[in-house]
Amino acid sequence: MPKDQKGQSAVEFVLIAPILFLIFFGIIQLFYCAYVSFAVQKATFAIAQQAASTEIPTFFQSQFQIVSALFPLEKLNNSTLLYALSSKCNIQEQNNRVIATVSYPMPIWIPLVGKVLGQPLSTSTSPLSFVSQDLSSLLSTLGLSLPSFLNLSSTNNVIWMTFQADCLDENTVGVHS
Repeated sequence: MPKDQKGQSAVEFVLIAPILFLIFFGIIQLFYCAYVSFAVQKATFAIAQQAASTEIPTFFQSQFQIVSALFPLEKLNNSTLLYALSSKCNIQEQNNRVIATVSYPMPIWIPLVGKVLGQPLSTSTSPLSFVSQDLSSLLSTLGLSLPSFLNLSSTNNVIWMTFQADCLDENTVGVHS
């Protein structure tokens, strides 16, 4: 091997490795986004259906549906539970329809990309006071505890994914104005 080519492979690896890692993490992120996107769409539709069947749809508690649709409850860890509980849900009644809008904070795992494209998950978007009693008791039955929203500095930056679904308000069926 000529003397001037010594170490060439190491230099080439150092130049190519960041691109390969970016592609690798990008593929994982893409598949995770697809899974979560499908699950949040399913949860949004379930929330709209269940809210439409309640007496006062705008008071419907949606956290349980979001958590159960996104992750198998027995496999939850504190970080995934934190993102699920940080979801925002808005239920509105318009004409004879119930419209559910769910925003989910998608974590960005690709190094450096999260710093550029994402935003930090703030404590103002994650109040523990809105966690329903049903969800709290189910988590305690499974041996899981609610995550601490005080230590959000260890979470990844997020991009908010928003989905919307609407259903016929069952309280207005058969009512003629």
